[in-house]
Amino acid sequence: MNAAIRSNRMVLEESPEYFWERFSQYAQTWPVSPEPLGSPLLEVLTPLGPLFAFDRTVVPFSGDETPLIFHGQVEHWEATQNTNALQHLGGGRYRMTGRVEAVLDATFFVLQVPGQGGEIALQLVLAAPNPPGVGSWITVQLNPPLMVFRPDSSSR
Repeated sequence: MNAAIRSNRMVLEESPEYFWERFSQYAQTWPVSPEPLGSPLLEVLTPLGPLFAFDRTVVPFSGDETPLIFHGQVEHWEATQNTNALQHLGGGRYRMTGRVEAVLDATFFVLQVPGQGGEIALQLVLAAPNPPGVGSWITVQLNPPLMVFRPDSSSR
């Protein structure tokens, strides 16, 4: 029975270093406020408001800003209209609307969330068992936690 359960699970990354190397072209530089006492939670200041994300990098963050790859696992997605929406649902859960910029493979795709003026405010590498098509406008609900990867993971 355990083998059957394990065979249905997606393997999303081999390591934080591998994830950074594979998807670093989708990183954006953001002002970051680390939480006190070495917590892995980062407060990232975006044009859409602050996002709270779990830092997957082993090395603690120190500084004011850094390139980050936002990553989330999609609980579900649905086609929608071209609307600007980002909603924090609490407890590490987010719902956001954007345009699918690229489908990277059978699991990963890039979602671009526009800001107030229509410019790309946020870019995320998301994972879903059945990614939507390129150019689609979708609303996604993400499983917690929203994660970030930093280049410091590849400097060890």
